[in-house]
Amino acid sequence: MNILAINTTNNLSEVCFKCESKTISKKIESPYSENIMRVIQEVLDDADTTLSDIGAIGIVTGPGSFTGIRIGMAAVKGMCFGANIPCVAINSFDLISYNIQDSEYIALLDSGNADCYYAIISNKKAKEMGFAKVEDLAEFSKQKNLKIYYALQEEEKFGKYDFLNKVDVSKNTLADYIYQKAVAGEFTDLEKLSPIYIKLSQAEIGLEQKMKDNLSFAVANIQDANALAVVDGQCFGGGEGYSAKSFEEELSEKSKHYIVAKFAGLIIGYVGLQTLGDELNLLKIAVLPQYRNLGVGFKLMALSFDYKKENNLTNYFLEVRESNQNAIKLYKKFGFKLQSKRERYYSDDETALVMNTK
Repeated sequence: MNILAINTTNNLSEVCFKCESKTISKKIESPYSENIMRVIQEVLDDADTTLSDIGAIGIVTGPGSFTGIRIGMAAVKGMCFGANIPCVAINSFDLISYNIQDSEYIALLDSGNADCYYAIISNKKAKEMGFAKVEDLAEFSKQKNLKIYYALQEEEKFGKYDFLNKVDVSKNTLADYIYQKAVAGEFTDLEKLSPIYIKLSQAEIGLEQKMKDNLSFAVANIQDANALAVVDGQCFGGGEGYSAKSFEEELSEKSKHYIVAKFAGLIIGYVGLQTLGDELNLLKIAVLPQYRNLGVGFKLMALSFDYKKENNLTNYFLEVRESNQNAIKLYKKFGFKLQSKRERYYSDDETALVMNTK
């Protein structure tokens, strides 16, 4: 099997290729947004292969750099959806834990601030994650008789504490770990793939302010079809994503109405609506992964209700996957209630919940 593995969480950030006979690794320099796709292509070229020959793509979901995690997740989701490649997800503490033999211990990561990220690891699984000062964790570790480990590559942050233990996260660790999980078939559902942030970072706070200053909304037109298809490709899998041609057809139908969200002039999300008599049907709502949890979806939903009011529509209904709890929570905030279920509604036989505002 050929795999790609991507880490954009911290100073261990890299792109790796691995097959049975060789491993290739290249560091991603900041800014990741400008360099990640170039480095991915360089690794593929060095391996004398193409994306179509990759059997799985791995991603480190965090915690770590807020911006880095968003960029890495977006790149991996786009490639996996676009080329129908399965995804392997691990967290940042998995890399530290790879060569540790203890059954229970504490792992640390640099948070970029005075405190640090930590995880209490038991049998290679993180049973608790959080952030704290190293001194507080030292007291806790004494009480619980647990060793504390950090990656050798973060010696600048943790090297001054002589009670900590360091472990080398070698250049092959990421590739080896992702390869093992891929061969074992331990894949992650892309629709459930989500980043691990632990706490609000300064980067996130800054992005929230930028979103407020640079976010705009508009009615979609035919010229937006390609951009909408890109958003769909990163948000929907399993044949549920629309092509640019499909969006052109959607936008040509008089009964359908699409509203797009734009950040700094680029389309990052949309909501699609259809009028059926005196009812409104929510067809789709999507926000690029790197711009979620920033209120974009909430605002799109609010604008859809404005459209319902402006057109004097009496009811608003939708279908949603039974497993899509994040979407269901959003819909409930706007007064949607469960009306019925449609068994085996989706192509993978998952049940759809029918919700409406009556």
